[in-house]
Amino acid sequence: MAEDLDELRPPVDYPITTSEEDSLQRAPLAHDFAKSLRSLSTDQGVVVGVLGPWGFGKSSFVNLMREEFAADPALTVVDFNPWLFSGTQQLTDFFFAELSSQLRLKDGGRFGAIADRIDEYSTVLSPLALIPGFGSWWDRSVKAFQSANSIRKKRASATSKRTKVADALEQVDHPIVVVVDDIDRLTTPEIRDIFKLVRLTASFPNLIYVLAFDRHRVEAALDEDGVPGRAYLEKIIQLAFDLPAVPDTLLRSKVFAELDRILEGLEGSLFDSTRWADIYFELVEPLMSNMRDVSRLALSAKPTINALHQDVELVDVIALEAIRIFRPEIFADFQSVRALLTNIGSFTDLLLRQHKARMEEVLEKSGDAEFVKNVIRRLFPAAQRLFENYSYGPGSLSQWRRQHRVAHADFFSLYLDRVAPAELASFRSAEHAFTLMTEASELDEFLDSIPDENVEDTIGALEAYEGEFPLEAIVPSAVVLLNRIPKLPHRPNQGVFGISRPDLTVVRVVVRMLRRIEDESERETIVRRILANVHSYSSRFLLIRSIGHIEGSGSRLISEPVAAELEGQLVDEARSVLPTDSGQEWDLLRVYLFATSRDGEASPVNVSGNPEFVRDLLVSAKSYRRTQAMGSRHADIEPELAWDALVRVIGEDQLRESVASFRQADAETELFALAEKYLSGWHPPEWPE
Repeated sequence: MAEDLDELRPPVDYPITTSEEDSLQRAPLAHDFAKSLRSLSTDQGVVVGVLGPWGFGKSSFVNLMREEFAADPALTVVDFNPWLFSGTQQLTDFFFAELSSQLRLKDGGRFGAIADRIDEYSTVLSPLALIPGFGSWWDRSVKAFQSANSIRKKRASATSKRTKVADALEQVDHPIVVVVDDIDRLTTPEIRDIFKLVRLTASFPNLIYVLAFDRHRVEAALDEDGVPGRAYLEKIIQLAFDLPAVPDTLLRSKVFAELDRILEGLEGSLFDSTRWADIYFELVEPLMSNMRDVSRLALSAKPTINALHQDVELVDVIALEAIRIFRPEIFADFQSVRALLTNIGSFTDLLLRQHKARMEEVLEKSGDAEFVKNVIRRLFPAAQRLFENYSYGPGSLSQWRRQHRVAHADFFSLYLDRVAPAELASFRSAEHAFTLMTEASELDEFLDSIPDENVEDTIGALEAYEGEFPLEAIVPSAVVLLNRIPKLPHRPNQGVFGISRPDLTVVRVVVRMLRRIEDESERETIVRRILANVHSYSSRFLLIRSIGHIEGSGSRLISEPVAAELEGQLVDEARSVLPTDSGQEWDLLRVYLFATSRDGEASPVNVSGNPEFVRDLLVSAKSYRRTQAMGSRHADIEPELAWDALVRVIGEDQLRESVASFRQADAETELFALAEKYLSGWHPPEWPE
């Protein structure tokens, strides 16, 4: 059961209570310091300080001192919590009430008389303003009591009762330790009140005050009227112990232990160990100085790590979380320039100067320009060009995307917004598709499972794996992708010769796969194997012209003779055997325009007895023309046909005959009405110059 509770307990920075929990190995120091207090003369009381910045473990150190106080002969320890008061008067009332109450609880027989004397003394200290030396409180006390005589009587009574408290304390066998912790977390007026209280009561015999605080915070709070707080503090504190800083190696081990604990049990976490050392030493460790910082990082970063461990590179996440927690002003500036941090695009000279000026503002505002530059170098390398002579291209962007780094805008947005951009959702699908590329049936089945409107973007996202496609995946995956083109939704109004089409998305990926093969002859063999398994003329023609030597479109991945051979084979087959399912020919007109134009041939294709072919040819020739008058937001959209190309492929006579034969029977009346307009001699107006 205890182990279960430990699992549920958040890693907050509770102070340790025993030596068994002492990972900093401070117990011997604490015990020795506490033991030294026993040897001090406490005839007029002692005030001791345990000093260290926030998070240095002052409370834990005091708790370790308690172990020595508990050793025989045991010293009574009374805790006073300064957070439970508001105002000087309440502070004094509460202090004496708490002191007497705790003494009775610890040993009423031994301390009962002392507690009674303290209670009597506290009744004459209200208001605290009556105590000499408290400045402006004196005037207010006069008004409160209306009589200086009554004040003198009360002061005399206080002196008498204070003497009785002192006499009673002199009778105890061993000193009483009063612990006041967390002083440095109080407001400046409250810190001053605490030290006025200590000054008032410190001279009681057999009282040892142990005050834990940050020296710099308290000294600043006690600065007043030209008197430095340090001088004031030195008059009160008689013995001080400055806690040593936590060794870097120990702090480092604690960070790693906390992160290991957070990551334990998280399946599929992304963690690039090759980048971790640089990120940790340059970005994380400089932000932390004590164990509290370790706990803050672990506690604050855990929800983010749990949410994103499978989606965003955790090395980046941990670094950004450290910046968010310890340097929130830098983190806020990064959010404001998020587009600049991940942009590799080209800028005009003016825009580049503006971006550089904005980055200079971020660097200057941070107060630590070198640290911010290190963050950019390690997390957002694209932004280095804004202050150094570095630039990165699309290849780097694809690499960052594959690595799920925040250097890519999609993953930085996911980290900041916790909502995946549409492009990132497609990339996630592409990541899975990449693992299936060697198995054609599994890849095809997975693509079938994706919503139709997302398939093209998923295929396009595979470009990020350029240079990493397995050689054995090229044939099966290329065949699957090329055969899938007819299934991909075509965006409307793109036109037969549009440049943003699913077929171009597919062929870009296939071309990148073929570039993985360095030997040209081997590449040509692979191309032949792919073409043998591609079903449509359209997809085969797409591949041939994309990797061949056709002017303006070929990437010349195969030799010119082989390209010519493959083109000839396709033309011969297309002219001699019309496609059995021309509806699957997504680029029918372009294929047959090439077939009737290659090598100067101009003879039309014989379509006798094949009206469906003509119909599909007309469909592939149809596009839309958009016109908009100057100064008007209204746009007219009119259908048109690539008529000259149609005439070249099957001739005007066959066109007229085919259109007439099934004009009335076909449901696509607009298509054939449009064809009849062209047959009558109509042509759309010329584009305005």
